[in-house]
Amino acid sequence: MNNEFDELQRKWQKNKESINSDTQVIDETLSSIIVKKNSSIRFHYNNIIILSIVLVGIAAFFYYIAPVKELLSRIGVGLMLGGLLIRIIIELISVLKSKKMNVVDDVLKSTNDAIDFYKFRKRIHGPITITIIVLYTIGFYMITPEFSLYFTKWQMILINTSYIIGALVPLLFVRKIIKKEIQTLLEIVNLKNKIIEEKS
Repeated sequence: MNNEFDELQRKWQKNKESINSDTQVIDETLSSIIVKKNSSIRFHYNNIIILSIVLVGIAAFFYYIAPVKELLSRIGVGLMLGGLLIRIIIELISVLKSKKMNVVDDVLKSTNDAIDFYKFRKRIHGPITITIIVLYTIGFYMITPEFSLYFTKWQMILINTSYIIGALVPLLFVRKIIKKEIQTLLEIVNLKNKIIEEKS
């Protein structure tokens, strides 16, 4: 995926000067970018809402239902909540960056802004997301020693197994998001290529 993305970037840099300024093509391209931008903003807001609900739910669980007392457990809860909070902040930054894309500028700038935005999202989905998931998982397993004081061995096995199975769902969801955003990036670059073909 990285090689394909880098190749698209090289083609973009090589051909951007040859973009046709045909009004119909520009209007069509800007319209497509506006649709993708609005879809992206809605997607980020949905992520913020879902992550905020999860954050509040976990915080309420550890405050009201299962308040942990051991320092290790409290650090674990902090890692879990901190990871979710960082992800929410990233989504807020993504909304701000997306809103800064001025689609009334010329087609070259708009398309280039869109490509820069999706490059940012691609970086977020790499090591940053993986780090957040790892910190969350470490935090969860830091709580298990204290939980083992209150649960039987079989209940602990069930809790740990449930977490592993439950972790697969967000991982698959993140993978789907990455594919969708990279696909959107490819579509934006294809719009740019369409303009170039109109000139040929």
